[in-house]
Amino acid sequence: MVASGEAVLYQEPERSVTTRSGDQCVVALTNQWYLDYGEPGWKETVRNVLKGVRTYAEEVNNNFLTTLDWLHEHACSRVFGLGTLIPWDPKFMIESLSDSTIYMSYYTVAYLLQGGVVNGSTPGPLGIRPEQMTVAVWDYVFFGGDLPTTDIPPESLRKLRREFCYWYPVDLRVSGKDLIQNHLTYFLYNHQAIWPQPGREGAGQEPCRWPKAVRHLLLNSEKMSKSTGNFLTLKQS
Repeated sequence: MVASGEAVLYQEPERSVTTRSGDQCVVALTNQWYLDYGEPGWKETVRNVLKGVRTYAEEVNNNFLTTLDWLHEHACSRVFGLGTLIPWDPKFMIESLSDSTIYMSYYTVAYLLQGGVVNGSTPGPLGIRPEQMTVAVWDYVFFGGDLPTTDIPPESLRKLRREFCYWYPVDLRVSGKDLIQNHLTYFLYNHQAIWPQPGREGAGQEPCRWPKAVRHLLLNSEKMSKSTGNFLTLKQS
């Protein structure tokens, strides 16, 4: 019947799905971009990354290993909401879990570029405008090499690079245990992909930029949660 056009194949959820705002969700199979976290070579390399990460508990390490065993393709694009456009296919945006894996690298230079002004209304201490931060400039900040062609003063570029090299990698990532199955494992995958070669300072390679530790913290003997009010900001601590 399908071949003759008298029937179509479709799938539907096991039960009704609603959003937090109470709207009914409509599920559709559409074209999307995927990250292949199941690629054998990449997966094996991330296992090696994990060997150098302190998890402080065997349970956490085992959860990472279990996740690596079953993890495969992950849809990394969407067509609605806020987000970063996919460079090679700008009708799509990068979905949030795929766009939140190396953002902590930006913390190392944020104060120089923004000076504490979140909305970008005024430049930071280096006087650099957003449009000056090209791909070539970011490549220099994160990977080194020759100075890029830009109107940013060379000393400003070197300062950005020095700050990144001083503060990175991530010494400790604090998160929830429930995020091991997605965000935290993607966090390891993407650090390995962006900074693939751990080397030695002065040896013609980048030093290892891979995360050093992942840990789960409790507050009042319970996990922190904004929805329940059981949380503490860095400033409050």
